[in-house]
Amino acid sequence: MSEEASVQPSIEPTESNPVNSSNDEKPVKEEEMIFQPAAQRANEKNEETTEAPSSPTVHQTASPSQMTTPAPKAPTNPPEDSSNTRKLTEFERKPNLEEQHFWFANLFMCFVFPLVCKCSPLMDEDMPQCMSKNRAKPATSKFLAKFRPLFITYDPIRQEYDQRKAINPDSKEKPPKIPSLMKILLTTQASYQVALGLIFLYIYTGISVMQPFLSKGVLTAIARKDVIEQNKLPVDPEPFPFVYAILLILAPSGSALCDTLANRMIFHFSARMRSSLVGALYDKVFRIKNMASAGSADSGRILSLVSADSRIIAEMMPLFLMIFVLPVYIVVPLIFLIIDFQWIVLVALGASFVILIPNFFIISGAIGYIKEYMAHNDLRNKITNETFQGIRVVKYSGLEEVFKATINKPRFLQIASIQKMILLFQFMAAVMRTSSVIVNMSTFSVYCAVKSDDPIVFATVVMPNMGYLQMITQPTTMMPMFLQAGAMMNVNLRRLQQYLFLPEMEEVASGEDSKPSDPENALEISGGEFKWGAAPAIPMTGAETEQLKKEAEKRKKEARQAAAKRERNTTVPSDQANAEMTQVPPANPEPTSTPSELGASEYPRSDSNDTLFKQAQDASSTEGNDDASSNQTPLSNSPSPSRSSTAMSGKDGPALSDVNISIPKGSLTMIVGPVGCGKSSLGSAIVGDIEKISGTIRIDGKITYCPQTPWINNNTVRGNIVFNAEFEEEKYWNTVHVCALEPDFKIFAAGDETAIGEKGVNMSGGQKARIQLARAVYSDKDIIILDDPLSAVDAHVGRFLMDECICGVLKGKTVILMTNQLQFLDRADKVIVLETGRIIGQGTYGELKGQGINFDEFIIKSEGKKDGKQAKKKDVEVKEEEKTDEEFAKQIMTEEEQETGAISPRSYYLYFKTLMPTVLIIPFILYLAIGESVSPASQWWLGKIGSTTEYMNIDFWWKIGIYGFFGIGTFVLLFARSFMTAAMVGRSARINHQVLMDRVMDCPSSFFDTTPMGRILNRFTGDIPQVDQFLANNLIQVLTMWVGLVGQIVVIVIDTAWFLAIGIPILVLYILVLMLYARVSRNLQRLESISRSPVLSHFSETITGAGLTTIRSYGREEEWKEKFNELNDEWTTRFVLFREGQKWASLYASFISSALYTGVMIIGWFFMDAARLSVAIMSSMIFTMLGINLIQQNVELESKMTSFDRIKFYSSKLPQEAQGSEVEVPESWPPVGDVTFDAVKFKYRPGLPFVLKGVNFEIKGGEKIGVCGRTGAGKSSLLFVLFRLVELDPKLAPRMIDMKTGFPVDADPNDEPNSGRILIDGVDISKVNIHRVRRSVAIIPQDPTLFTGTVRYNMDIAGKASDDRIWEVLEMIEMRDVVASLPFGLDSQVAEGGSNFSAGQRQLLCFGRAILNNCRVVVMDEATANVDVETDAKIQRTIREQFKEQTVIVVAHRLNTIMDSTRILLMDQGYLSEFDTPENLKANPDSAFNALIQSLNN
Repeated sequence: MSEEASVQPSIEPTESNPVNSSNDEKPVKEEEMIFQPAAQRANEKNEETTEAPSSPTVHQTASPSQMTTPAPKAPTNPPEDSSNTRKLTEFERKPNLEEQHFWFANLFMCFVFPLVCKCSPLMDEDMPQCMSKNRAKPATSKFLAKFRPLFITYDPIRQEYDQRKAINPDSKEKPPKIPSLMKILLTTQASYQVALGLIFLYIYTGISVMQPFLSKGVLTAIARKDVIEQNKLPVDPEPFPFVYAILLILAPSGSALCDTLANRMIFHFSARMRSSLVGALYDKVFRIKNMASAGSADSGRILSLVSADSRIIAEMMPLFLMIFVLPVYIVVPLIFLIIDFQWIVLVALGASFVILIPNFFIISGAIGYIKEYMAHNDLRNKITNETFQGIRVVKYSGLEEVFKATINKPRFLQIASIQKMILLFQFMAAVMRTSSVIVNMSTFSVYCAVKSDDPIVFATVVMPNMGYLQMITQPTTMMPMFLQAGAMMNVNLRRLQQYLFLPEMEEVASGEDSKPSDPENALEISGGEFKWGAAPAIPMTGAETEQLKKEAEKRKKEARQAAAKRERNTTVPSDQANAEMTQVPPANPEPTSTPSELGASEYPRSDSNDTLFKQAQDASSTEGNDDASSNQTPLSNSPSPSRSSTAMSGKDGPALSDVNISIPKGSLTMIVGPVGCGKSSLGSAIVGDIEKISGTIRIDGKITYCPQTPWINNNTVRGNIVFNAEFEEEKYWNTVHVCALEPDFKIFAAGDETAIGEKGVNMSGGQKARIQLARAVYSDKDIIILDDPLSAVDAHVGRFLMDECICGVLKGKTVILMTNQLQFLDRADKVIVLETGRIIGQGTYGELKGQGINFDEFIIKSEGKKDGKQAKKKDVEVKEEEKTDEEFAKQIMTEEEQETGAISPRSYYLYFKTLMPTVLIIPFILYLAIGESVSPASQWWLGKIGSTTEYMNIDFWWKIGIYGFFGIGTFVLLFARSFMTAAMVGRSARINHQVLMDRVMDCPSSFFDTTPMGRILNRFTGDIPQVDQFLANNLIQVLTMWVGLVGQIVVIVIDTAWFLAIGIPILVLYILVLMLYARVSRNLQRLESISRSPVLSHFSETITGAGLTTIRSYGREEEWKEKFNELNDEWTTRFVLFREGQKWASLYASFISSALYTGVMIIGWFFMDAARLSVAIMSSMIFTMLGINLIQQNVELESKMTSFDRIKFYSSKLPQEAQGSEVEVPESWPPVGDVTFDAVKFKYRPGLPFVLKGVNFEIKGGEKIGVCGRTGAGKSSLLFVLFRLVELDPKLAPRMIDMKTGFPVDADPNDEPNSGRILIDGVDISKVNIHRVRRSVAIIPQDPTLFTGTVRYNMDIAGKASDDRIWEVLEMIEMRDVVASLPFGLDSQVAEGGSNFSAGQRQLLCFGRAILNNCRVVVMDEATANVDVETDAKIQRTIREQFKEQTVIVVAHRLNTIMDSTRILLMDQGYLSEFDTPENLKANPDSAFNALIQSLNN
């Protein structure tokens, strides 16, 4: 936006949309109805009556003369990190009890009790400190200490291999093997804990496998007791087997203690693994080659590595380690089985291995689909991230539906992958569930056939060994799950491995040898040749790379065919031939197929990102090998042409060539040249962001760098200026003064403590530029590189900055200024002129003019003559009651909402509605119950096989056969359920994502301004995958476990009703433990989900824009790493506590299981025979296992349901823009382009001052209107209401988001609402569909935004224009030659954020996009700020020629840009000050417009 802009929105919270008439008219889709709340949440608004601070009368406008008076000094205090991510120091956290408690207390997990016993819901302040051994900083340091030497050894070997491979591509030499990350992790992250954990797991397993032996002892005693009593033998009564019984009763508790202790150790190791990997990823972004320079980092994929891959590795580690315990489950039971079964045990082993074979095939296929899912997930995250980063442009253009469709393409592929994966996992579950029946059936059938079919023998010999048979089948059933965990770990570790071993930047030379040869020089470059290297590679498989190569070969063939056709067609008119040649540039008939140039969409015509979807579709179809060089693809999947014309002219040309410069110390050097000539590239070359091909750079002094696009982080204004340096009050306020920030501080409610949102969304372009400039001035470095900081500020402010800052306080520093403000060239000690990446002249301004370089035609001419008389200034006082609340202004970002109650039944119901239509919910649950009832029925029937008193009329072998039929029935029901589950998961995944995307995209722009991007992305990158992959399976497991638990009670009760006396209380105790921990668990899961958001926000902020370049140039890497480590520690604490809490629940559930065993022993001794007691004991074991697993799975279900609840919150309660339409306008609307503002009065939110105060004006169709005014005048506010980013009709205004709670609240009814109307061609735009309005008004924003895709896609996002028309427009905007020189013309890829084009070129492409839109009303918001004056003049000529009939509204800083306007509209303090022709305004010496001209002259 223009400079005055966003002061007002800087302090607005998000808003939301109440139900109104417009919304009622919007058709509601079925999937959207799922999330409609039954009743609106009642919210009470927190009214803070903070008294506005008293201050002297201030003025919002300031001339240069007024800037000379410093603003009042604020109290001296060190800068604080006031970002929305609150920095938590150790003393703010409670001590970690696990670290403080004695080992015996930790054995029983007493440190969990304060959390479990807390009456109120767990909140952030209840979280303890991170354990010292789990902290990210030491964990990362240990990892890097081992990793760095391995990387230093590996990297040159890889480079040599790449060179040999480039010379001989057909060579079959194997690539060097990448060092193993797992070895590094095991040797650095206290691997002794893993060893101890495995030892305790072996003990746990040993206790478990001894239970059948103990139960056999009890059963044998009961059998002897029954024989004595039935036969009335004259012997002593059989004594109660106290030893066996007591050991059997204590076994669940003992095994649970060992299991808990083992898993706690493994959890801590897993947490350190995740923490160190994430820390290493963050460290890598500061080192990786071309990450900042290419600017094309695939942020979506990198964020996936941080949020998903590292977490999956940590979560899968405990499961994977169970593989090492499985042999105990096989060997020990085999020993006992051999005693009774001898060689027949081979039958059991054979049956187990037969079952294992299909499981291996299933898991292999499932792993392939997991890879596909993750590849599609990366692409979806990339596009989603890019869309939300550029959401302002998306909304300006009214193209939300187009971008939704773009995101949905990879999402649909992702859903197909998840359905196949779920189907295979359900198949595997069916096999696992029936495996015990198969093994039991085959084993005891052979035994009875060979040994004896006596039922008594079956009851006393076979039945006691059933537990051992169950244990043999357990590895068979569990191994696929553990192998799946290992496979997922391997896939994710490999992705991280390939990223961490990417090439890094060269170390900057230091010492005397690196200093200039002339000690008077600060900088020398000799024979320099630089190029923007390929975007950093990211883990992609060989299939993707092969697909890209095939597409490149296809383009080569088509290019040759097109060239041959042109040669044959000699009669084609020249104009047509030229058009054809530009479509398939003859300069590169055979573009190379290097990874840096692959990835363009299908040639010659393709839709946006189709090729990217094809790449993702083929991704991971083959497992990538360890070759980092052969299987790496650029992050952007795009060519990486230079930001200069030169680099774009060839297949891999340099950005800068033959660079030979020397810059004296203390001099002011200006670098000038046309758009794309390489000005920014030269600055990047000096700071090391661009790859040096040859030559030397010698620097004497410390450098600071201000990139062309200002990088402002989520902090206070002061925090952005001081930037972690020591606060010096006098120096600070002097910096503020010379950077012209004092008038802004007066406007800001909290002064320099005002919070700035992510990317400076609440600051104008000029404010961001001046804050960044102030950061450079305050840093007090020796060499200061300023990349066009004056283009974003008003003319009078630019002159002040030149006088007071660049030529004032910075005098004596070495200043390198890239600029298009050629009127200041005479101030330079040296001028360097660039053209197409080469220096065509350097020297003083006078020397260059003497060489024939004519600057006069490019210099901005001053309008009017200096008459020595100052224009009269209007000073409008800011009313005290209108000054914004200071405390509120200190927080721009809303807090994240945190639900604290239980997961409501309605949430489960809503999730069921996403799985299936409502009418099918009850039948499906009944189907589950029927399927699960078969298993306990088979257990009950097993007891009847060995009975000598029941069902005697049924033959023994028929009994065995009936048992087999139970197994077949179980398999058939589960097999059918597999298809149902896969279909349900696909339906749910589609609805959840679609409704979430619809609702988020329809939020007002203020929501995105006040919500951290990481928080929004966390819903898509964190919660959506959790719901996709796990929620349905967890829900079905919990339902079936409840059925199974009840079934086991029934099996025991059938034989003895006495069991109800203990079974019911035990079940109640299980439920109590479940309820007690579930309350804590869901809050811990919510807190863990919330803790991920700041980590993602911080990571995203670092790699977005010029973040890396800025942080590196100021030497602030360690501070940012420290902040990242603190956020990482918060995540780690919650990660560990959540998982330890699950084990706490299992531990105390096992104590309840011991009570159950006690009851079964006592009741069985007096009321059961051996056959029935064996079934009872087996059922008790299953009951115990189900009870413990049920608690774990129920807790896991609730944790996953929190992800669904978070999705549901965003899908139903976010503020929404009004979507209705009271007036239907024809397709040709507006035919004329009249624009009328009728008493427009608005503020950004209730409680803030009005920024437009009754503005009235009328613009006739076809007029060219120039809008100007000083900072804070209201220029950009006109655009906010014109595009309906803020509603004038109170009925259409969205609700607000409470800054403290994150929940929507209603506005104060006593607050004066916005009012007025805006009419286009006589139609009130508030009554027209909002997207239709925005599509009818084209805008060229100050911050040009391009998206990943082809040049064609970025020019014509809606896909309506022909190629001929696109080439025609490219000619108009001076970009035809640049695009024609790209390898694939219009099909050449634009990197993420358009980073492979210069800022000026991005603006020109956005200008071309506006021309193609062909709207009757066109708005240009400082659209020529980043182009040189010559290009600006050509653009103005194009506007006059192409927009003859269009209404054009131009917001500008350069007054010469609007001097040929039909009329000029001057804004002042939110009022319309003047609106007349330029001639009339200049003729009036007292006009405010004349005053602006005089300020430029002065």
